[in-house]
Amino acid sequence: MSLRPALILQCIPIVIAVMLMARAAFSAEPPDDAASYDQRGVKLAQRGDLSGAIEQFQTALRLRPDYAEAWYHLGLAYDQARKTDEAMAGFVEALRLQPGYLEARYMLADCCRKRGDFGGELAVLAQVVAQAPQFAEAHYNYGLALKNHDKIEPAVQELRAAVRLSPGNSNYMLALGIALAEVDRNAAVAMLRDAVKHGADTADAHYNLGLALGTYGDDASAERELSKALELDPKYASASRALGVTLLHEGKLEQAASALRRALELAPSDAEAANNLGAVQLRLKDYRGAIDTLERAVALNPSLIKAHASLAQAYQHAGRTADAQHESERVASLTAQQRNRGRAMIDVQSASEQFKAGRSADALATLRDAIEASPEFADAYLELGRVTRDSGGDASAAVTAFRRVLSLDPERAGAHYEIGVTLEQAGHKTEAFPEYQIAVEMAPCNVDAKKALGRLALDAGKWSVAAAQFRGVIALRPHDVDAKNGFDRAAAQQSAPPR
Repeated sequence: MSLRPALILQCIPIVIAVMLMARAAFSAEPPDDAASYDQRGVKLAQRGDLSGAIEQFQTALRLRPDYAEAWYHLGLAYDQARKTDEAMAGFVEALRLQPGYLEARYMLADCCRKRGDFGGELAVLAQVVAQAPQFAEAHYNYGLALKNHDKIEPAVQELRAAVRLSPGNSNYMLALGIALAEVDRNAAVAMLRDAVKHGADTADAHYNLGLALGTYGDDASAERELSKALELDPKYASASRALGVTLLHEGKLEQAASALRRALELAPSDAEAANNLGAVQLRLKDYRGAIDTLERAVALNPSLIKAHASLAQAYQHAGRTADAQHESERVASLTAQQRNRGRAMIDVQSASEQFKAGRSADALATLRDAIEASPEFADAYLELGRVTRDSGGDASAAVTAFRRVLSLDPERAGAHYEIGVTLEQAGHKTEAFPEYQIAVEMAPCNVDAKKALGRLALDAGKWSVAAAQFRGVIALRPHDVDAKNGFDRAAAQQSAPPR
């Protein structure tokens, strides 16, 4: 079992953040008309009138387009109204006008997360903690984002910083304990106990402490913590499943079955709960029940090897020899696939090193081996496309590899970007343009994709598109001279009188 991330990125509440910036607005000497409209917008936002606030901020910006605070306030209002793209545009413009605007950069990271651009979220949060190393909440959110990307060591480092800067914050302790569980179980248990002691007396805290104790081998303590989690939240399906597994380890089979049945009632699509219940039923020699439950587990997750293995045993005990043989063969096949996926991952890493060392032919051969071992491994095709293109190979072959990535994983914004790069390098700028557009739409904080799209938009005379992209690049890379020049050129063309 793995620890469940119990916490998510926290946004600055609009009332607090707007009031924070309102002090600067009210202190303007003397307040011009734009500042007055901005102040009215702040007051409306504080009362919950977001549409009225947005109108006031927009009026302020018509009077004074370079008013960074009003752009930030507009972004906050849109964010509160759940209009993430509009919010992002406000924060981006605030940052273009005022690169050191910490609050705007922090909120931009949250917008990246909401849009599913997790790479962008990481990049922007890294900027925030570099700019404000004493900002505990930023370290906390950066740590959570890193952990969600399986970057455990740096996640622990950031979460330690958050706890150090805010030592009494039980949420920060809880998050650190969850991350530590993957690298240092003793430290994890100690930190999770501290989290509970300092106020995190919640179902999540007891659940995660129970998991840590269970992986440490202290089943009796784990049972107590998981039971406490269920006292606090009787509908906590994951806690019920974890309790069932713990009771199984303790040999309390009937109680384990009861807890796991409850977990399945609460989460009917939980293949792990079904698999664990089936394992308990096997131990209880309830072979008919085990077969029913394990068939449900493999239907929910056909790749769950341990469920197929248990089902083979159940069939064997029930005298269904042919079915048992079939499941055993399925176990062997899935195990081979898992082993080959691991081999393919190593091959992709090796190919990357070979290419960096100038051995492109070896890299290509290694990548073909990876694909032969694991034909559904998208990363192998992604690296194959890059190496094919960057070694001077056929552009169409590289594009084919990147298209294969998208057929396996349609959410890979990076594959669209790579296709754009390949087509542009081959002289097909018209075809590259929509690929960059898709990449930016899917990952709006991808600076390289935004810059490439802005460049092609300039070439095509699409001034508004170019300006929008370069504006975003400047917000994310304040010292990018090419982006500034591109923005100035696009803005000048937009403001030029028609001929």
